[in-house]
Amino acid sequence: MSWVHGVVILSLIEYLVFCVLVGRARAKYAIAAPAVAGNEMFERYFRVQQNTLEQLIVFIPAVLLFARYTSALWAGILGVAFVIARIIYAAGYISAPQRRGTGASISFLCEVLLVLGALIGIARALMAA
Repeated sequence: MSWVHGVVILSLIEYLVFCVLVGRARAKYAIAAPAVAGNEMFERYFRVQQNTLEQLIVFIPAVLLFARYTSALWAGILGVAFVIARIIYAAGYISAPQRRGTGASISFLCEVLLVLGALIGIARALMAA
């Protein structure tokens, strides 16, 4: 489980990095808080951060439950793939929003596998009880 907890921490560090990038973009493009619009480049950074936050709501419990009820090894592997996919997503979205698809798709696939795997693992545990 330490491996999985490490992946959770990596995903949170990644999110914090995205937050810092938004802060830097806010300064660079002169977007004063609380505004979140007004410059397309700033909005790209902001959407990367917000979308990642939205994904973490599913990812973190799913990876922990998958690790507990199915496989810690595979939870870690899927977790690393998720973190890498978010980097691909961010790079694509920031360079050209239409290039975000690969990273978004891999992230979503990782989450689906984690949720379904956790669900199956929990169901097996309930039937064995």
